[in-house]
Amino acid sequence: MNPAFAERYNDFTTWHWWFRGREHILGSVLRRELSDDGSRVIVSLGCGPASWLDWLVPFAGPGGQVVGVDIDSSHSGSLDQRTAFVASPAEQVGLRSGCADVVLALDLLEHLEDDSVALREAARLARQPGLIVVTVPALSSLWGQQDEVSNHHRRYRKDLLREAFSRAGLPRPRISYFNCILFPPIAAVRWLRRATGAPVRNRSDFEYGRPGRANDVLAAIFGLERHLVYRLPLPIGVSLLATARIG
Repeated sequence: MNPAFAERYNDFTTWHWWFRGREHILGSVLRRELSDDGSRVIVSLGCGPASWLDWLVPFAGPGGQVVGVDIDSSHSGSLDQRTAFVASPAEQVGLRSGCADVVLALDLLEHLEDDSVALREAARLARQPGLIVVTVPALSSLWGQQDEVSNHHRRYRKDLLREAFSRAGLPRPRISYFNCILFPPIAAVRWLRRATGAPVRNRSDFEYGRPGRANDVLAAIFGLERHLVYRLPLPIGVSLLATARIG
């Protein structure tokens, strides 16, 4: 991603409504997919700041571990006994095959020229039976300055994400839109910018937000979707969520 944006990324993960809401939704998915007992290893590919791994620790269970993988070694930060960090590209991770019970690729694939390579690596890392969880930005019509700043190669439709799993030789994933409730205002802003010919600036959408009550309200609204994802068919959304079982 753009270096100036990368420097502020750690700060955004601590307060911005998008990260907070996504965490609630993903937590709900993991609670449904994973049993309550036992310890497990969770690997997060393209994890970003290591501090963001802390929310995953409870899902690793007693004695489990969370391992973050990111090409940017500056994200390593401070770690505790339950978390570890590996500086590595997601397409070729220096971890043994079958080391993880859960492999996450959260808003990673859109950064890669060949998304199927990272998905094959996720499958290599996952022991059987294992779980792969993927999130990506949805719909090319929503392309905007956030995609430019983040150096995205694409936004996805359901069929394109399903095709990436197929090319990687993975089982057919279960796919759902999310960030559906806030889709109308987000889409309106992005389409209005395009219609008015507003220049694409070297600025992240996250920079328009601020900690405070409005941010808390947006986080709560977004987080409500934890009750909906995979329970109701969300017709559209700013993002896509896919899960697949290995073995």
